[in-house]
Amino acid sequence: MRSLLSTVMCAAILLAASAAQARDLVVYGEPTLERALRSIGTLWQARTGTRLNVFVAPSDLSFAQIDRGARCDVIFALAGAATDAAARNKIIQADTIRPALRNSLALVGTATSAAPSGEAATADLTKLIAGKRLAIANPERDVAGARAVELLRAIGVAVDDSNKSVAVAESSPGVVSLLTTNKAQLGIVYATDATTGFKLAVPLATSGQPPIDYVVATARDPALDPQPFMTFLKSAEAKATFKSAGLAPID
Repeated sequence: MRSLLSTVMCAAILLAASAAQARDLVVYGEPTLERALRSIGTLWQARTGTRLNVFVAPSDLSFAQIDRGARCDVIFALAGAATDAAARNKIIQADTIRPALRNSLALVGTATSAAPSGEAATADLTKLIAGKRLAIANPERDVAGARAVELLRAIGVAVDDSNKSVAVAESSPGVVSLLTTNKAQLGIVYATDATTGFKLAVPLATSGQPPIDYVVATARDPALDPQPFMTFLKSAEAKATFKSAGLAPID
């Protein structure tokens, strides 16, 4: 199923990006960045008159499509091995890579509940999820899911087929879907997915875990000069937009 989904996503990106007009800017990003990037696109078009076409997929799939000839001007990619390999293989221009954004994790729910005023520590998480069905993202495909598994293991909660109190969705947006359809009461998601009107939204302390960072880079063969857009990303207006979407801009 995951293989079929990845194939469909790749085909959709390839067709859509290939159809984009050369006068538009084509930007790829991780799925959890979609809302933030579309907001940035609205600001960019208002300022310049240039449309921003946003296509989302996990970074490794986006790199595969660029490598196959899909048009891309700028990509917001998850920092890590896949991005390092893309730079080595000249799928993206290594000298344009710069740190851009930092995400975090949050516990969200569809009902109000007593919660700490700041970040929820391990003991807080134990109390908050007691007696409730929790949804997490697929730890094999989603960083939020992998980090959630680590947090749950730290409080003695196993994530396996025998534990029916934990539901596993394909992605962080998939977790949101389980909550909105009442198939789970709580979910661990990216901070960017926790800003959509949940009655409970608690930042999670993730001490000991590396940050969830994204870089921005120019693809190997941009159709438009991306430098004006890259400069715009450093503006106060752009940074405020990212912050409102649950992201921390990295200077």
